[in-house]
Amino acid sequence: MERDSLPLVSRIVAEMVEGQQASAVQPLLDQLGTDHADLAEDLGRLARAPEETALAERGLTLLIETAHDLSSTLSLKELLGKIVSRARNLAGAHVAWLTMLDEDEGLFRNYATEGNLSPGTAEMKADILHGVVGHIMQTKSFFTTADYLNDTGFRHSEALDEQFRRENISSLAGFPILSEGRVMGLLFVADRYSRKYSGREISVIGSFAQHAGVAMNNARSFARLSEALDTAEQARGSLQRHIAEVEDSAHSHDEMMSLLARGADLQSFMQRMASLVSGAIFYLDPGFQIRDEVADSRYSGTLGEALRDGKMDHAALLSAIARSRRSGRSELMAERDGDRALVLSLHGGLPRGDSLVICHQGDIGRIPLRNLERSAVALSIAKLWAEKRQADQLIAASTLLRHLVLVSPPDASTLEAVRDRLDMGAQEPVQMLLVTFSGPDREAQTDHVRTAAGRLSLLVDLVDDAYLAVGPLPEIAQLAERLQRQDRGVTAGGLLSPPVTALEDCAATWREMSGALRVMQRIAPLTRVIDHAEIGLFGRLFEQADPERIRDLVARRLAPIRARDPKGRAQLARTLLCYFDCQHNMARTADSLSVHVNTVRQRLDTLRHVTGGWDDPTTFLELHVALRLDHLSAAPGTDRGRRGSG
Repeated sequence: MERDSLPLVSRIVAEMVEGQQASAVQPLLDQLGTDHADLAEDLGRLARAPEETALAERGLTLLIETAHDLSSTLSLKELLGKIVSRARNLAGAHVAWLTMLDEDEGLFRNYATEGNLSPGTAEMKADILHGVVGHIMQTKSFFTTADYLNDTGFRHSEALDEQFRRENISSLAGFPILSEGRVMGLLFVADRYSRKYSGREISVIGSFAQHAGVAMNNARSFARLSEALDTAEQARGSLQRHIAEVEDSAHSHDEMMSLLARGADLQSFMQRMASLVSGAIFYLDPGFQIRDEVADSRYSGTLGEALRDGKMDHAALLSAIARSRRSGRSELMAERDGDRALVLSLHGGLPRGDSLVICHQGDIGRIPLRNLERSAVALSIAKLWAEKRQADQLIAASTLLRHLVLVSPPDASTLEAVRDRLDMGAQEPVQMLLVTFSGPDREAQTDHVRTAAGRLSLLVDLVDDAYLAVGPLPEIAQLAERLQRQDRGVTAGGLLSPPVTALEDCAATWREMSGALRVMQRIAPLTRVIDHAEIGLFGRLFEQADPERIRDLVARRLAPIRARDPKGRAQLARTLLCYFDCQHNMARTADSLSVHVNTVRQRLDTLRHVTGGWDDPTTFLELHVALRLDHLSAAPGTDRGRRGSG
């Protein structure tokens, strides 16, 4: 060493002793290196030794902290972000990112990025044949370069090179993230200047990458475990719900069986079914008419009202009923705004039977739906039992009724059984109603009578081609009112007996009523209920008469009156009949017809003129009988059938 170099060396050593950083000593080392390169290199290593020692200590500390931090992070997305951030801090790099294989696309793409200036850096993708990715995947070792764009040690990708130019990346170091020998991802750090990464930096980041692999494997295992636990919890919840539904199903079954054992009526079954689905249940007969309905208080849909008002598609109803009969299950008929209508055909052994329409809101569920269908089976059984009980009651009622009117005199046990059946006292009178129909067949007539007599305390049966009803006066009055309401083309008429206190007299009263009914039917069909007292005399007079001769007598005697206009002849006939019934008293006739007495006088003058008068007793009798028979055979609601207004 020359003497002139000693002051420079002394100055360098002094700077190093004072703790100056290697960057501050570097100009002096460069000056010394012009003449003594080896000495300058040795002194440079000596100057950098403290910094490298500090860097190693800092790197080790960061590595320990990072390993602890990664081990406490179990969210994979959060973990990837921490890995990239820690790697960038460890290397003191400008940019860092983590790449993993996207198995759906078959490409490696960035999952976490930090320090980038260009948004495209976070979206970078690469295949295994281009870029540093392929090299690392083949060697499963790190790769560094101080000049990425000009490095010829790998196959370049134009897209990646363009993105690196945008980001102004020059230096790059890449590390495989390994776990149990399998590459889980690639960790990259990069700088925007030419940098040669030291062996210590590569060692620290490489170790960090190994810890990251373990942490990523743990995070994925935790994710799979969490997913398995969630699945198990869902399965547990589903099992609990299934158990609850099964328990509810068993409870519902027990309730239905209890109702069946108690012989509950159809209303009770339908009410229970409605509560099962929080809906409305409609009972349809074979003619698709609503015979009964119940609704749960929680139901607020509109399909039930549409069915009740006849606004439901009839073709859809018929189709759903046909499908239900074939499948034995409920079938969807209509759905609107979350409101659903199901049809369930009831078992009855007939091609056309009864059906249920179930209106509900929302989804019922598989088990509750099966409960509903099983409940319908129980309802069918209850219906069959009810029909059997009804048949037994009809047989018993028919037997009592026939003993009462066909056996003369009836025995005391029959009379006692009748009063017990009708829940009547010993002195309470009964009334008899003899009914005949025009229009439908016998089956429809019987159904009409039984429907009208439903829930009334009566004995009803078909006796000698006419329906006979016996019961308390209020019940008979209700039956007569119901029968005279025309329903589906059924027109009813008949005779009403006076009150009968002694049940022993029922047989004689029935015989008189039957004879009178036969006489009236010979003249014209009865279309309304008439008191027997009104036609009792005519029944006895014309019991053996020829119906044609009777009709001829009526037509001949009333011909002058019927020749008038329709309104005039009705008023004249009604006025003359009322005048005869009031014993020729014009004032009483006017009161009965609610007209002025002068009006009655004018009408009577007209009648005397057209009929020739009624002063002759024979003429009076024939005219009175003809008017009475004409009135009795008049249809209800017509002018001939009214006795009030004039």
